Amino acid sequence: MQAKKISSSNLLQDTHTRLLNLARSFREAICEECGWSEATFYRKAKGKNTFSNAEKEKIVSVLEILLKAAAEQQEKYRAR
Repeated sequence: MQAKKISSSNLLQDTHTRLLNLARSFREAICEECGWSEATFYRKAKGKNTFSNAEKEKIVSVLEILLKAAAEQQEKYRAR
């Protein structure tokens, strides 16, 4: 669930690339943590809210971790 480092020093390009990668990283992390296939992820995403409490907690946890990591990576631009 580790975000890939982006090497550009262009704020807009870095941010755009990070946001594009966020959805993929989220999907991959949820599939890994919940033991789902990609097809199961999309089926559950389109269907009714049929998640166990553990799945709900994992979804929120993964999102928080990924957003925190993205925010920390953006900090390098704040110092400028």
